Amino acid sequence: MKLEVPHFNDIDPMGWIFKITQFFYYHSTPDSECLTIASFYMDGLVLAWLQWMSQNAQLSSWSPFLHALEACFAPSSYEDLTGLLFKLTQQGIVTEYLSEFESLANRIVGLPNQFLLSCFVSRLTIEIHREVQALQPLTLTQAASLARL
Repeated sequence: MKLEVPHFNDIDPMGWIFKITQFFYYHSTPDSECLTIASFYMDGLVLAWLQWMSQNAQLSSWSPFLHALEACFAPSSYEDLTGLLFKLTQQGIVTEYLSEFESLANRIVGLPNQFLLSCFVSRLTIEIHREVQALQPLTLTQAASLARL
């Protein structure tokens, strides 16, 4: 099976870190080679940043690189992601709302599934909310499927 190394150009840094980490784990890549290999799959601002960091001896190994990348390109850890999730409401089509909801929810650790379900359903448009709530979904996946109907 051939797996592609994901390219990174400063969009979705946490997603890229997850993918590249999984890729290296799957291939049992030694940490000493990860940084060099990853550099071939960077573009734009990230590549310029990596060049500067390398030329100025700011990167010693894979783990510090990941921390520096996250600090530079990932959203601030001071963002109130839970608050943003609570305030999120369906403005357009359900798939757009679901995508935004999942994007925020994936960055929050520890919220109970029942709470996520309630939060998702309660912020649907009133018409869709009523239809979904009447069918009493047990999971977020069920609620999302019902809302898309």
